[in-house]
Amino acid sequence: MSEPGSVVAVLDPGGPGSGANPGLVSVARQLADGLGARAACVLAGPPDRGAAASAVALGADDVFTAVAPWLDARQPDAWVAALAETCRELESRVLLLSHNTLGREVAPRLAARLGAGLVSDCVSIHAGGDGLIAVRPCFSGKALSTWVAGGPGLTIATLRRQAVPPGASPARGEGVVTVLRLDDRGPGRTRVIERVVPPPGQVHLEDAGVVVSVGRGIGTREALQEYIVDGLAAVLGAPVGGSRGAVDLGIIPPDLQIGLTGRVVSPKLYIAVGLSGSPQHMAGCSGAQTIVAVNTDPQAPIFGFAQYGVVGDYRKVIPSLTSRLRQVLAAPAG
Repeated sequence: MSEPGSVVAVLDPGGPGSGANPGLVSVARQLADGLGARAACVLAGPPDRGAAASAVALGADDVFTAVAPWLDARQPDAWVAALAETCRELESRVLLLSHNTLGREVAPRLAARLGAGLVSDCVSIHAGGDGLIAVRPCFSGKALSTWVAGGPGLTIATLRRQAVPPGASPARGEGVVTVLRLDDRGPGRTRVIERVVPPPGQVHLEDAGVVVSVGRGIGTREALQEYIVDGLAAVLGAPVGGSRGAVDLGIIPPDLQIGLTGRVVSPKLYIAVGLSGSPQHMAGCSGAQTIVAVNTDPQAPIFGFAQYGVVGDYRKVIPSLTSRLRQVLAAPAG
């Protein structure tokens, strides 16, 4: 069992390497070293030797597999109850969660239940004094704010995916793997009606290194399919997202919305096609390393965020870009 005051990283089902934000384990290791604590990792689901070994390689001193059949449904009620029990069991000092759909709903509810401090949507976290120092975007990603959380109580933080790249950081011991069996629960307030499973090999928006995003300017679903889905995105092997405007027009489904009220992505390359660049949308992609914008309006706000911009009709720009990329990617290396 981990020592009191441990720093705990909670990974979604699947463990490191499955899009479960393995950077959390690296951050937990760094915080534990700075605070003089142990780094622990909690994996949800049946015991998985490969996932546990990956967590240890990333720096976890202790790995706990939380076993409960109701965790797989990813119901917030169940996860709040499970993590509340886990925090008490491990006497956690810091709890780290992914800033995804589940983490954004669970973290504040868990903090309220446990009387813990909360810092959400962080892009970096490190130890400082007797607590942690977190950096998070503000003003729709136009600036960064620094938050200091400390004291003897529990602090909960959510971290954006890909904000901190995972790196090998050996644990101080050999890594202890323990099964954490949670109490049985009755039915929650929600029930699963249907499971929609993504096609094999589909990359989640939050995990992608390259994202192609569209706005109202794309016009129609047919244009999206022709120029983006079957064109640019297919060549790059990139998932497609979009703005609230594209969702309102029925061009993309709501679950692919990127922005303040949608998904938050931090890819290496973000290609924005027909996007104006509203503050609400940029709040969801401001963590991208490089933004390329294509828009007919030279005054579009998106150009203020983009490292590269093309003023022109995407119906001419995108086919030309797609063709050139296809040639470059097909060329032999060297």
